[in-house]
Amino acid sequence: MSTAQTPQAAEHLRPIDQAVLDLLRQQRGLTVHELIERLDVTATAVRQRLERLEQVGLIEKRKEGVGRGRPQFRYFLSAVGLRYGSASYADLAIALWGEIMDLPNPQQRGRILRRVAKRMGEGLKLRVPENASLTERMEAMATALGERKISAFVDDGGALPILQVHACPYPELSEQDGNRQLCELEQEMLSEAIGHAMQLDCCRLDGHNMCQFRALPTPELTL
Repeated sequence: MSTAQTPQAAEHLRPIDQAVLDLLRQQRGLTVHELIERLDVTATAVRQRLERLEQVGLIEKRKEGVGRGRPQFRYFLSAVGLRYGSASYADLAIALWGEIMDLPNPQQRGRILRRVAKRMGEGLKLRVPENASLTERMEAMATALGERKISAFVDDGGALPILQVHACPYPELSEQDGNRQLCELEQEMLSEAIGHAMQLDCCRLDGHNMCQFRALPTPELTL
């Protein structure tokens, strides 16, 4: 199973899975024997959970030599595991957004938001196949958003595909005076990630049950 499926698979983790993740967060790199001692469970139970966590991409193992004996493996949180197990940074995001919105110069605010959107889009672009059609790229983006627990689908029944986003990625921020600049940031982020200009056609802030981002037509457009 690829790490692309990790967040969805991680929703079904058992308490012992979380206990393993917590230990690996507290102490960098543990062997099977060390985990058995700390969890007070059987070797079979530990190995089963390690295999499961490795399959969903939350941990990784590294081989190390121990003299002339058989090499042993140490288990570490993967980059995905570190993000999955970390604390929520919603408070930090809200504070940073507030500071940006309080900047007195609107041009400066705009420049910062465009740079933030570009940086976020570049991160998501890694999940989008470069040589795919526009519809395929948008479907890859819908999958990437879904893995972040943001329900999204592509409607390709019209002249141009539409990305339907059924949950706001920033609910705490969007509820603050109907913050439209968040919508602009999301539109620019998606345009950067998909590699095609997107336009927000309808928005949840206007009472719709979803936000719709439509691909803008271009002469060389390939669906």
